[in-house]
Amino acid sequence: MKIEITTFVLAFLFVALSCEMKKNDSISSPGKIESKKSTMMQKEEDNISILKNSMLEYMEIANPSYTKIDVEECAKILNNYVSEISNSGSKDEGMEIVKITVEKLNKLNEKCDFELIETSEREQIAEIIILESSKKGYNKPEEDITEAWREW
Repeated sequence: MKIEITTFVLAFLFVALSCEMKKNDSISSPGKIESKKSTMMQKEEDNISILKNSMLEYMEIANPSYTKIDVEECAKILNNYVSEISNSGSKDEGMEIVKITVEKLNKLNEKCDFELIETSEREQIAEIIILESSKKGYNKPEEDITEAWREW
C-alpha cells in the first residue's frame, strides 16, 4: 500500500510539473515573438543610425547646407515610418504612410538645398522604406515604392 501511495504521489507531481512547464512555455512564447519583432525593429533602427552617422561624419569633412538638426529630423521621420508601417493594417494604409514619409523627406531635402539626400543616402533611405513595407507584404523587396513621390 505504501508503494502505491508513493507511486501515485510521484505520478501526480510529475504531471503537475509537466503542466507547469507547459504553462510557462505558453506564457513565454508571446515574449519570444515580441523579442523577434523587437530585434527586427532594432535592425532598422541600426540602419537609420548608420545613415545618420554617415551624414554627420560628412558634415565634419564638408560644409553642407544642412545641420545636425536636419539630420536628426531625417532620422526621426524614418523612425516614425518604421513604427507606423509596422502598425498599419492594410496595403492602402501602408502606401499612404510611404507617401507621407517620402513627401516629408522631400520637404526636408528641399529645405537643405537638396544636399541632405544624395545618391548614397537615397539608396539607404529607399531600402529602409521598401524593406519595412515588404515585411508587411505590401510590396516585393525589389519593388521601389518610393519612386512615385520621391524627388531625391
